[in-house]
Amino acid sequence: MKRRPEFDSLRGVLLVLMTLTHLPTRLNTFSNQPFGFVSAAEGFVFLSAFLVGVVYARKVDDADPNVLWRSLWQRALKVYGYHVALLAFAFAVIGTLGMTTHRPAIHNLLAFFHEDPVTALWGSLFLLYCPPLLDILPLYVLLLLVTPFIFLGARRLGWTKVLCVSGLVWLSAQLGLKRALYDLLVFIPVLPWPPLRIELSGAFDFFGWQFLWVLGVWLGVARATAPEAREPVSPVLLTGALVVSVALLLLRYQVGIFNIDFGVYGALIDKWTLAPVRLVNFLAMALLVSWFSPKVFRWLRPRVLEALGRASLPVFSVHLVLCLLSLALLNENEDPLADWEELAVLVATFSVMLLVACRQAAAVRDSRPRRRDV
Repeated sequence: MKRRPEFDSLRGVLLVLMTLTHLPTRLNTFSNQPFGFVSAAEGFVFLSAFLVGVVYARKVDDADPNVLWRSLWQRALKVYGYHVALLAFAFAVIGTLGMTTHRPAIHNLLAFFHEDPVTALWGSLFLLYCPPLLDILPLYVLLLLVTPFIFLGARRLGWTKVLCVSGLVWLSAQLGLKRALYDLLVFIPVLPWPPLRIELSGAFDFFGWQFLWVLGVWLGVARATAPEAREPVSPVLLTGALVVSVALLLLRYQVGIFNIDFGVYGALIDKWTLAPVRLVNFLAMALLVSWFSPKVFRWLRPRVLEALGRASLPVFSVHLVLCLLSLALLNENEDPLADWEELAVLVATFSVMLLVACRQAAAVRDSRPRRRDV
């Protein structure tokens, strides 16, 4: 597929927002869900799914379906490799720092590892134990692993049935499917189930987030198989998306009459299960961005964001390394960093991320076959 600079730039924007949210600076107050009940994670998952749909749409009907399965599972294995490398760094370096410096910010991050390192090690390799900040790539691995089944189901049953089944699973997630399955597995005595609490399995609920992934894959396939059939977005639909986005933005910041008790209605905006209000908010924002972004990139080419988005996996991984290291700067009382420390953390983090992106781009250029002059 020919690279689309707007997609790379969007991923670059999402990476910047993620980094600002994860770093222990005062900027995370503004970068964490700045546009409503929508975070960078939703955008990253949806955009990745959309591109998977675009890239693999033609391969679904290939004579050899093994090509599709092998390609997607190789991608999942690559992401898993990055995850294992991050785990090794977290346990070996961050875990050691937590025990030697007694900094609560990093000690609490790997509290279970300090309690039971053996179970934490093998549990993390099987994606049963996912420490905070290290639970996004496992979600991505699982989503890639089930993607061939999504394509197979769509080919045999049609996308309507696949979307309905995925929607029912998402609805079940809102009603506590993950907790019910966990309790069932713990109840079966013959299974070698680790002594893990359900909250240690990662914040992201796979059963809720798979619906966003399936939606993205479906739209990607539709774009790839019938690009000429794309119609302009209805002004009524755009207006509705704008109204919903503005209303939920005001609700997010509790402005005027948009003031509710989040303690009562928190289940409707829960991030980890991709709750209903959050899903509607994201879909409205995605519609606006899909209409607006191509117009922006016709006259604006943010090369830095493009570079970051083009190397999203290594850049994302190195941002986690730097975020984990930056937590070691917080003292025993977890006081905020000084202004100059925050500036140093931000400059160092984004400089290293850009360096990784540039090295990745150079490696890709070097791997391309060179044209020989006749």
